[in-house]
Amino acid sequence: MSNKKKIIRMKPNEWCPPVKHKALNSCCHPAAPSLSICDCCVSPLQSVLKQLIGQTVILATIVDQVNAPPFFFLFTITKVNDFLVTVTDGVITYAVNISDVIGVGFLPPGPTINLLPPVDSGCECDCRERPIRQLLGTLIGSTVNLLVSDGDTATNFNVEQTGLGIVLGTLQINSDIFRFAISTCKITAVGQVN
Repeated sequence: MSNKKKIIRMKPNEWCPPVKHKALNSCCHPAAPSLSICDCCVSPLQSVLKQLIGQTVILATIVDQVNAPPFFFLFTITKVNDFLVTVTDGVITYAVNISDVIGVGFLPPGPTINLLPPVDSGCECDCRERPIRQLLGTLIGSTVNLLVSDGDTATNFNVEQTGLGIVLGTLQINSDIFRFAISTCKITAVGQVN
């Protein structure tokens, strides 16, 4: 007799398109809140990007080449809505899918960045976002190396603050110090010097 996983119909939330079916597993318990990656990964980054409208930024994405400057290096954010961030270099304007953004850097001091508070979100968020955020929360004031999803490493990242889906800190690029908000969902590993 085969042991099939039960399929349940999910209700759409206000931020993400509806998902027709979701398989139950040990991570996604039916009693857990049914927040999705949109809720704990993409929405928090969208919130940060909205606070940076008008700022010149470094927008790191999953398509950037390892050990090379990001494609969107020193672009100005002009608009953020519907999970798209619009940036321009003064010549070309791009609409970038926020779910493909690893992080955003800006020259300090920049605006005050208000992070969303962590929530008990369960399901996908509990597996993907929570563990790295909680680990980084124990490392506030520390310097770490962050291996991110494009294969690059944020070397000597100074952890300042964590919030839902985001770690905020400083990072030196060439001879400049930038403040960076990085999606915790795009962090593959956290390296600590012993």
